[in-house]
Amino acid sequence: MDRWHPSQYHGHVRACQAGGAFVCWPLRMLKPELISKVLRFAVVGCVVMGVFMGLNWLLGHWCGRQVSFLIAYPPALALHFSLNKWWTFGCQRTDSRQVGEYLLMVAVTFAIQWAVFTALSAWTPLPGWLAAGAANAAQMAVTFAVMQRRIFAER
Repeated sequence: MDRWHPSQYHGHVRACQAGGAFVCWPLRMLKPELISKVLRFAVVGCVVMGVFMGLNWLLGHWCGRQVSFLIAYPPALALHFSLNKWWTFGCQRTDSRQVGEYLLMVAVTFAIQWAVFTALSAWTPLPGWLAAGAANAAQMAVTFAVMQRRIFAER
C-alpha cells in the first residue's frame, strides 16, 4: 500500500462519500498491526475497567469511595500489565527495566486517574464505581502510547 499524500485528500473524500470499497484516508495511514494492537488494547481496557469498577462497587459498600478506589487499584493493575504484555503487545521478555518503566508510567497515570476521580466525586453525583470507570478511561491514551513506544516495544 502506498503512502497517503496531502494532494490526494480531495479524491479520498469524494471516494468515501461515494461509498468506495477502501478505508477512508485517515485510516489508510494506520498500519493493520497498529489497528490490531489498538483493538486488543481496547478489549483489555474494557476488561480491566470492568474488574476495577466491580471491585470499587463491591468494596464501596464497606470501605467508602476513596479507600475502595485504592484497594481495587493493585489487582486491576496486575491484570492490566499481564494482559497487555502477553496479548496486546505479545512481549516475551520480562526484565527489571520493563517493570520499572511500567511502574513509573503507572505513577503518572495514577495521578491522572486520581485527579479525575476526585473531581468527579466532588463535582458530580456519580456513584463511586462509575467515577472510577470514567477516571480509568481518562488515562487510556497516555497508557497506550507509553506501552507501545517504550515499555513493550520490540528491542
